[in-house]
Amino acid sequence: MQKINRFGIVSFKKTDQVFSVIQRIADWATENSVPLTVHPCLRNFTDLPVAVDETAFITASDAIVSLGGDGTFLSVAHLCRFTEKPVVGVNLGGLGFLTDISPDAIEENLSKIRDGNYRTISRMVLDARLSRNGETIDSFHALNDVFINRINTPKLTSVSAWYGNDFITDFYADGIIVATPNGSTAYSLSAGGPIVEPTVQAFLLTPICPHSLTERPIILPSDREIRLVVNEKNPDLLLSIDGLKSVRLQSGDQVTVSYGGVDCNLMQLAEHSYFSLLRRKLDWGKVYKKQDGDHAS
Repeated sequence: MQKINRFGIVSFKKTDQVFSVIQRIADWATENSVPLTVHPCLRNFTDLPVAVDETAFITASDAIVSLGGDGTFLSVAHLCRFTEKPVVGVNLGGLGFLTDISPDAIEENLSKIRDGNYRTISRMVLDARLSRNGETIDSFHALNDVFINRINTPKLTSVSAWYGNDFITDFYADGIIVATPNGSTAYSLSAGGPIVEPTVQAFLLTPICPHSLTERPIILPSDREIRLVVNEKNPDLLLSIDGLKSVRLQSGDQVTVSYGGVDCNLMQLAEHSYFSLLRRKLDWGKVYKKQDGDHAS
């Protein structure tokens, strides 16, 4: 792969752990004569050069290093506006499905990236647009998911769903999620959705706490649009994009989700099976041994 000559550093938290990691990156960069630029949100937190704005930050960086968990990584992907700028994550959070670098191996992995010893993997990005009274009022991109959920009132909502010109059903539920395979291990998984290998180009349509137990998640090819229509007499509803941006919905609003070929580039430093990642992150196949003094029930 192409060698990386300039790194951009982003973190939206200013903790002692983040400061320590940035300092280690700075020491490595000084030793290896690698230019660094930090995001404007880190102004006054580090002595490293700070970009004047986000556009300058992206321009000054061949690759972006995200310090945090998957939420930070998602924010960085949105910050890069889903361009081809590669992003790599240092996992300072919890599960870390998107973050590839352990804090214990920062210097080693940055050296690999600098020397081009990595591969780029692409993840499909959702295109979504919100229409009201026949006019598009907003549009979005999402790496993980677009979802409609109720707020304030504990009542079921009703959302009609179409796949292309095919009517699916009126979902009576707390809400509904349209996820990418990359997002199958995020909110969709918590709502009972399936795990889908992330290179598959498909939509996951997952109802949230459906009233009918027969309304199950659906996997659909990404060659047609999914259209969601907010029905009359709904309680307050919110449209959320990757959990980062939210818009309050009204009855009759339409949310159209499609895949237009936009992808997000993630850096991967080691060859590993997706299933080894699932085993490690989700504790699949873990053997639980009874401790001394435990008694069978």
